[in-house]
Amino acid sequence: MIRIIAVALPLFIVTGCGLGHALQEAETGNEQYRACILHQVENYTASYGVSDLTVGKATEFAISACRRQEEAYVVAMTELAMTMTGNMVSREKFLEDKEATLRGDLRELAANLVEREL
Repeated sequence: MIRIIAVALPLFIVTGCGLGHALQEAETGNEQYRACILHQVENYTASYGVSDLTVGKATEFAISACRRQEEAYVVAMTELAMTMTGNMVSREKFLEDKEATLRGDLRELAANLVEREL
C-alpha cells in the first residue's frame, strides 16, 4: 500500500487540479457524442421512414453526422492522458498508440445506441 501511495502521490502533485477538469471534459465529450448519436437516430428515422431502416445505414449516418463530437472526445481523452501522465508521454505518441482504439470504441458505442433505439 505504501508503494502505491509513493507512486501515486507525485503524480497527483504534478498534475494538480487539472486532473479533475480533464476528467470532467472527457465525460462531457462522451455525453455530447452520445446525445449527438441519439439525435441523429431520431433524424434518420424521421427522414427515411420505418421501411428503410437498417442498423448499418443508421449507424453510418449517425457517425458521419457526429464527426465534430468524435473529434472533441478524442481531444478531451488526449488531454486527460497528458494530465494523468504529467505530460511524460508526448501527445503524438499517445495518439499514435490510442487514437484508433478511442475511435473504435466510439463507433462501437454508436452502433450499440443505434441498435437499441431502432
